Amino acid sequence: MATTVDSGNQYDRAEEVKRFDDSKIGVKGLVDSGLTTIPRIFVHPPETLSDLKPKPKSVAIPTIDLSGTRSTVVEQIAAASRSFGFFQIVNHGIPVQVLDRMIASIRAFHELPTDVKARFYRRDAGTGVSFISNVDLFHSKAASWRDTLQIRLGPTLPELEHIPEVCRDEVVQWNLHSTTLGEQLMGLLSEGLGLDKDTIKNTTCLDARVMVGHYYPCCPQPDLTVGIASHTDPGVLTLLLQDHTGGLQIKHEGEWVDVKPVHGALVINIADILQVGLLEAESLIYNIRE
Repeated sequence: MATTVDSGNQYDRAEEVKRFDDSKIGVKGLVDSGLTTIPRIFVHPPETLSDLKPKPKSVAIPTIDLSGTRSTVVEQIAAASRSFGFFQIVNHGIPVQVLDRMIASIRAFHELPTDVKARFYRRDAGTGVSFISNVDLFHSKAASWRDTLQIRLGPTLPELEHIPEVCRDEVVQWNLHSTTLGEQLMGLLSEGLGLDKDTIKNTTCLDARVMVGHYYPCCPQPDLTVGIASHTDPGVLTLLLQDHTGGLQIKHEGEWVDVKPVHGALVINIADILQVGLLEAESLIYNIRE
């Protein structure tokens, strides 16, 4: 990163990024320090910010009740995966209390004293647990206003003592429930392609699982930055749990669509690897049937 000119003042962006990362305080630490203007490394260009505003007539992503008949659920998931790549699920088998405790425990971690969280701040996730601000901090043109607790769930959990105590039990429970649900969704997706229900599961793509707990502190200048930049998920399948605040958007047919929070629901994202696999599988099936 080169020296950058901003509003007539010259500054070394690389140095500011390094200074922020070395502080290990995260965005929440900046807020706690009492700042009233956000650092320049977090300022996004106007064209990026204006593009994120949803159109007035935005559509809603499908909500699918997993307690319905299997054939109906398979059909609904297949249709939503093709048309949106996203859908919400309800009656998915994970108790609402488990979801609420998961959100509360992640918030509790991020609201710990800065010096306590700093012990987990690292970009090398060798222990399977890391607290960081912006995975792409050193590569992005502008940082996003968020902190993240990242924990490896599979193929095996980290040593329990490496998981912050304030969310340890909740992470263990989430791992158990999300693994079961992930297998169920893989089966439904396989059947939607006309395949045996264990086809996707047998690729072992569920083995490598990661949990990321994002936290978006109050921002003194929210019109200048974003909580997370537009992106695609690089994995296979994302199970996303959002709190009541909202803010999640997906892009559908060139427009940003707000995903309104539904208490107890989970948002499912068909991520990059599975999208490619589904397209190849559909092409193969079509060719065989032709």
